[in-house]
Amino acid sequence: MRKIALLIAVAAVAGCGGFKKTFGIKDAPPAHSLPKTTSIYGDWILANIDSTAFAGARTVELALHQSDFSITAMYPGRPTVTVTGGAAAGEGLLTLTPTTVSDPTAIGGAFVAGRPIVVVASAAGSSLVFAAPPSGQGTAAIVPSSVWHKKSMAEAAGAPVPGKP
Repeated sequence: MRKIALLIAVAAVAGCGGFKKTFGIKDAPPAHSLPKTTSIYGDWILANIDSTAFAGARTVELALHQSDFSITAMYPGRPTVTVTGGAAAGEGLLTLTPTTVSDPTAIGGAFVAGRPIVVVASAAGSSLVFAAPPSGQGTAAIVPSSVWHKKSMAEAAGAPVPGKP
C-alpha cells in the first residue's frame, strides 16, 4: 500500500511545473507559431513579379489602406509605373478600382481607370495572397495569382527596395 501511495505521489509531482524546473526538464518549442496579424492592409512588396502583369519590373510595391491603394512598379531603364485608386473589402473579397494609371500599356492593360479588379485577399503574418474569386459554387481550390511580403520584412531579408542602395 505504501508503494502505491508513493508512486501516486511521485506521478502527481512529476506532472507539475516545479518538478520540471527542479530537474531542468524543458518543453520543446512549438514547430509552428501562429501569425500575429491577418490584416491585408499595409505596405507590401510583390514576391513573384514575373508571373504577373508586372513581368520585368525590378520591384513592385503596394500600399493598401481601407479606402485606397497605390502600386508602384520600378523597371530597369523605363519610367516607373504607378496605379492609384479606391479599395473596398468585404466577405473575403477585395475590390481595387484604379482611378489613375500612369502607363496602361506598360502592364498589358491589366489596370484600367474605372474598371474594378476583384480578388480574394488573405494575409497571415508577413504574407499577403491575392487569388481570382471563385466563379461559382463548388470551386475546389483557390489558386494564388500573386504573393506579397510585408515591406519591412522584405527589407530585413535583403530584398531590393526603391530608394535604398
